[in-house]
Amino acid sequence: MAELTITRVFDAPRALVWRAWTDPVQVAQWWGPRGVSTPLDLIHLDLRPGGAANLVMVDDATGEQYPNTGTYLEIVEPERLVWQDHGFADGTGAGIVTITFVDLGDRTELTVHAVADFTDTVRADAEIGWGTMLDQLAEFLAAPA
Repeated sequence: MAELTITRVFDAPRALVWRAWTDPVQVAQWWGPRGVSTPLDLIHLDLRPGGAANLVMVDDATGEQYPNTGTYLEIVEPERLVWQDHGFADGTGAGIVTITFVDLGDRTELTVHAVADFTDTVRADAEIGWGTMLDQLAEFLAAPA
């Protein structure tokens, strides 16, 4: 098992950042690393303990699909989301992902913490992927409504 922790501060109130993570219409605007989209019709979020967290990312250039499946373990609105990530088709990558949202007034500190069955290479790729995905979240939150 390997750990990955990324913390970012977003120029948006916590309630807006929470909705960006929990409203499928908003998730479709930013979820996935650069060059990958997540169409709204391929997002299913059942926001309750035991509910499904299923998203299918699509490579913009090739159309190749990357299913992300999981089960929510804990939901504390608007403070924390925790899910069991079912990992990759080859059986690797399974683990627990915790997203925390800290209220800083007009800003929000968000931390992604994953403990998963990562090889060093997969962990490095995950760090890049999460990083660009959080860049896209920042761009989405900064865009005019």
